Amino acid sequence: MPAKVVKKRKPATRTKRRKSVLQVNTTNSGHSAGLPAGAFLLFGGLCLLMLGWGIWLFTTWMGDVLFTKNDRFLLEKVEARSDGLLPETILQSWAGIEIGDNMYEVDLKSVQQRLEGHAIVKHAVVQRKLPDTLNLVVNERVPIARMGQVLGNMNWLLDEEGVLIKKSFESKHLPFLLGVDQSVSLGEDISQGPAGPVLPYLLALREKPGKIRDLLPVHVISVGHPDYLDFRLKDGFQILFPRDGNVDELIMKASRGIYEIQNRNLDITYLDMIPDGQNKIGAPE
Repeated sequence: MPAKVVKKRKPATRTKRRKSVLQVNTTNSGHSAGLPAGAFLLFGGLCLLMLGWGIWLFTTWMGDVLFTKNDRFLLEKVEARSDGLLPETILQSWAGIEIGDNMYEVDLKSVQQRLEGHAIVKHAVVQRKLPDTLNLVVNERVPIARMGQVLGNMNWLLDEEGVLIKKSFESKHLPFLLGVDQSVSLGEDISQGPAGPVLPYLLALREKPGKIRDLLPVHVISVGHPDYLDFRLKDGFQILFPRDGNVDELIMKASRGIYEIQNRNLDITYLDMIPDGQNKIGAPE
């Protein structure tokens, strides 16, 4: 019986696993591919800058075409009016603008400042009236009193705020202020000085009914005393008012006192309205 041949098995060999092309190399996972983030930010910033510059150029060009270089908006007329006595020609001259200027190149704020730079102008409004007209409206300061070196000569006129408006030989009907610092100039404000307390009296008196104003025809006011204001009426009657107090109440009380004096034909030419005085008809004892 022949011998049985036993075949030797070949040892099993491991097959090598091929790496997937999708496998990510973990050793390089800390490095990003492509351009760094800073480069993207720089590029994006440049793009935004170029876009903004382009928009600015376009809007500037459109503004020139539609407005500042458009012959349709050339200034042909300046309309000016005031609530006082300033004539239209003076206001047009003070505005400092030329016929033929482009409406959109006229700086409205500068025109307003030029007008209000004149002491008599309290407030000015400047408006475009398209396509070719500029509209000026001026509110004038109204004189409420006068002051100066000599009562009868040329005097400064001042308004309710104490602003010196102009010099004039006219307006002799306005109350004359004595005791005011004379080192002043056009456009200055004297309301912070000794004349300040008299301005509310004059403003309140101007707004009173005519019968009250007729009882108090103020001619001269001395403002030099630190405790009171010395009012002299056109007939020489004297009234001492306090520098502080309820102006309306004091004026009404003084008018009633003068009315009583006139009605009773009393020989009295003085009223003391100062709180620490007797505050009655006649001079204090």
